[in-house]
Amino acid sequence: MGALAPAIDALKQYAPWSYKAHGAAHHQARLALAQPGADRDNPLVGFTPLGGIAGRNALDEIYFKGVPSTPQSVDAARLLLSRGRLSADEMLPMIRILGRLHDRDNTTGENGAIALELKALTTHPDKQVAAMAAVSYARLGYQPGTESVLKRALDNGVLAPESYYHELAHLVASAPLEKQQEYLAELRANPHRIATDVLTVALNSREEFNAASFLKASPDMARLLRANEPGFDYGAGQYGAVDVIRYREWLRASAAIENAKTGRPLDEIIIAKLSERGTDARKLVAYLSSSEAIPLLANAAPDSQVQRLVEAARRYSMENPNNTDVADTVGLIESRMKYPPPASASRPGFSPPPGPSSGPSSAPPKLR
Repeated sequence: MGALAPAIDALKQYAPWSYKAHGAAHHQARLALAQPGADRDNPLVGFTPLGGIAGRNALDEIYFKGVPSTPQSVDAARLLLSRGRLSADEMLPMIRILGRLHDRDNTTGENGAIALELKALTTHPDKQVAAMAAVSYARLGYQPGTESVLKRALDNGVLAPESYYHELAHLVASAPLEKQQEYLAELRANPHRIATDVLTVALNSREEFNAASFLKASPDMARLLRANEPGFDYGAGQYGAVDVIRYREWLRASAAIENAKTGRPLDEIIIAKLSERGTDARKLVAYLSSSEAIPLLANAAPDSQVQRLVEAARRYSMENPNNTDVADTVGLIESRMKYPPPASASRPGFSPPPGPSSGPSSAPPKLR
């Protein structure tokens, strides 16, 4: 499986707010930039458009380094965008810079002006510029009519369907209850993998500003997860890191919904799901190698169902000897066990281990 950091980063881009992209550390950085005198060397003040890719690269560098979170930065960004001197290439990073200056604490005091500027740019004749503005506007969080802006961008061909539903999934976190229900029903009726990832990571975050409790109690979320269990859509000996993370998140979220509904212990629900007949052995390897499974492995007794699941994972590794990533991962799993399966248990031919017959319930949870 190799290093999982790139896979985790790939999923973070689907749901950055779930990984504290707008959390305390980020906010402290903004405040530091906003201290008196921070604008003396503001890179936006006096910026000269270069045109094309050169200008885009220069503004990308400014974006990644950051600009002071002050009214002067907002004014400079808005002025550059409104003068008509920036090329379309340069407008893309400038829109991202302006969007970043908007935060929940209104550090600059200009949140309203930023929102209006971005909303106006969603009708820009260049579709790439309009798309960047629509996404940046939606990422500010729910505002009355935000979904209408996204819908117009979709209807005008500015946003592809996958991008539209991706942004709609992000809005669930900040919308009022009636809108959360409306958006989630639309997402269930039009499932897209990235949008489902956003909601799944939000539920697993346990953070209320991510609407975790709402998602955990929502019948639509339960149905969406049930209908979109991740798989490994390639050869049996292959094992993709992004799919590993995606399956772990899905399994944890499904178990959390079942736990909230029935009170069954999370580990019991997860073991039952992994023990279902026909389960892809890669799913066993994916979950058992996660940090969440460490206590489960450490406490597994001899001849327990967990030990049988690890045995099945070991057999899968033995049947695919050329995949050293899987072999290393299974070795890691066994190293976390006080009682790993005995060597004599490794028989060729994978078959699902016998175990609990019921995983997460098929009945949707009731709204609370």
